[in-house]
Formats: sequence, C-alpha cells, structure tokens
Amino acid sequence: MANRPFYGEYAWAYDLLAGRPVERMCDGIEGLLRERGVDFGARILDAGCGAGHFASELARRGYRPCGLDMSAQMLAEARERVKNATAALPLVRGDILALPFGRQSFDAVLCRGVLNDLLDDASRAAALVALAGAIRPGGALVMDVREWDATVRRKTREPVFEKSVSTPRGTLTFRSVTRLDHQTRQLHISEKHTLKTSGGDESVSAYDFTMRCWTREELQGRLTAAGFESVEYFGGYDRETQPGMTDRIVCVASLA
Repeated sequence: MANRPFYGEYAWAYDLLAGRPVERMCDGIEGLLRERGVDFGARILDAGCGAGHFASELARRGYRPCGLDMSAQMLAEARERVKNATAALPLVRGDILALPFGRQSFDAVLCRGVLNDLLDDASRAAALVALAGAIRPGGALVMDVREWDATVRRKTREPVFEKSVSTPRGTLTFRSVTRLDHQTRQLHISEKHTLKTSGGDESVSAYDFTMRCWTREELQGRLTAAGFESVEYFGGYDRETQPGMTDRIVCVASLA
C-alpha cells in the first residue's frame, strides 16, 4: 500500500483530503490508555503513523510515541510536522509483519485502520501476534478496523466519494469508487487523483486496490490467540459511540 498515491505521490495533500479531528480522537485514545494503566511518559508505538498527526499529538500530551509506516513520503510529511517539537519523536520505516524493534519495547500500541489492508488469514493473525510481541506484559492495544456489515450498508448507499480542494499546486479532486465482494468481505476500490494547475495543465493518478473488512467475531478470535484479554469494543474512540453506530470496530485490549 506504500505505492498508493494517497500515501505516496499525494502524501503532501493527505491533510486536505482526509482531515480528521485528531485532538478529539486523542482525547478518547488517552482515556482508553489511562484506563488500562498506560499513563503519561509511557512508550507508545503508532503502527501505521502516516503523516504523524496522532503521534505528535500524543507527544504533546506527555507520552513518548514512536511512529512506524511503510510509506517514505508519509514519513517525510511526519518529519516535517515534528521538526520543531521540543522532544524527539522517532519515525521509522517498516512493516507491521516484521517490526524493527525488540520484544516488549512498548507500553502500548496504537494501530488505526492498517489491518484492513491484510487480505489473507495468515497475515491477519501474524500482525496481531507481532503487535503483541512489541508490548510489555500488562500493556495495552488500541486499534480500529472496518466492520463488514456497517460498511456494506454505507457503501451500498454511497459507493462513490468525491472531494475537491484548493491547494498551492492547483485544484485537486479525489474520487473513490467501491465495489463490494460479499463472498470474501472485500472492498475493491478504484481511486483517482486529478490535479489541475492554474495554467490549465492536468495530471491524473489512478490506483486500484483491495481491502478486507473484519467482523467482531474474527477480531476477538485473533486477539485471544495473540494473547490479548479484557477486550472492549466501541464504534469510535470514545465510550459514547457504541458498536454498530459507525462502520468501524474500535477496540482496546490488555496483554496478558
């Protein structure tokens, strides 16, 4: 997925196209971590850190995050974001399936959306085992994945997403079309970035890829097999958003 234009060629526009309420989401993430005994000063791996929004916000709050991502371009955006930070924020290029850290290096792991890109059962199981291996005993995992049934409802109703934004480089239009594969719980997605400059030039980058959604039953089974316990589920990074209210499964779990 590092070659996906969203994370590569157009990493510079990621904030404009996929802006998220990072501070509000980190309020919830911080609350979930502290409930599991992961307090300020704790080492946190942001597995799939992208442009570094969440890692930098957690650092601002007093945690010691480390960002990991496969995309060199996204990591470049993250380094630009944190270059004036008062505390060092390590940013590492690497794969969740082959984490470049020693065992039990972190007090907690944050993993947002990344596991949807793993299509086969073996990789999905191995990813959770790898994340468990990076966490000290008693530490916590906070993560989210796409939930299949709610995603079906949403993408049946809205299979096409399009957004245009003004940028210093011109007008950028992003368009995404999703097809559902009910047999495999996969999403076949066609994306296109179109950049039109003020001079009338136009460049287009198209990319097709596949994601595989999760069910709560699958996630629970794989978490248990990896050694996690006391799993709680939500629809967002706060206790008020109950499961089923969004197309995401957010969970927090402790490592036995």
